[in-house]
Amino acid sequence: MKKDARLTPSQQQAVEAVQHARRLVQTDTVGRKVWLEVFTDADRKRCHGGYAKACPNADVIAMWMQARRGSEYRAIVDIAVAVGLMTPDRREWLLKEAGEKAAMPSAGTPHWDRDACKLYLGKKVIRDVLSLKRAPHIVSILDAFEFARWPTSIDDPLSKAKAEVPPSLRHTVATLNEHLTDIRFFGNGSGGVRWAIHPATPND
Repeated sequence: MKKDARLTPSQQQAVEAVQHARRLVQTDTVGRKVWLEVFTDADRKRCHGGYAKACPNADVIAMWMQARRGSEYRAIVDIAVAVGLMTPDRREWLLKEAGEKAAMPSAGTPHWDRDACKLYLGKKVIRDVLSLKRAPHIVSILDAFEFARWPTSIDDPLSKAKAEVPPSLRHTVATLNEHLTDIRFFGNGSGGVRWAIHPATPND
């Protein structure tokens, strides 16, 4: 938000909401959840050390900014969504009020629009998902990539799925690839998932 400008009522509400979210995310419990369940191996490497070194005094926001860059404001709302303290819809509203709305991804970068249930490559829709509830495991993979800003590979997000019988990652990836254009998803050889531009078909 611009300094020295009078805030609208909506912007003031956004400021108060983010201040509240800041207090909620700056805890050791949230920090450990982010480190163990949200961050990818690449994120942890960017922090140059283990959790105790990356998050001294439970400064989760600073740890997130080191791993994923961006503003403090964006870090707060991204953390809150990642650990289930804020809905994606509320995140989008807060980013919009702050003028932090993300720019359209480049032509070579996927983007998962959770609200619309659409996966994009640049401006092109490359996969529709029927609904969040009817395809929860596909959504888990796309959510994980979107939170990580689309690295080429992520850890298995389904290992943390709340289900009596853990879903098969291979089956979910195969289903995700159905009706998908321009990119493909694969196992990464370490129990996780990676993606590549189609028609690249490296060994799974």
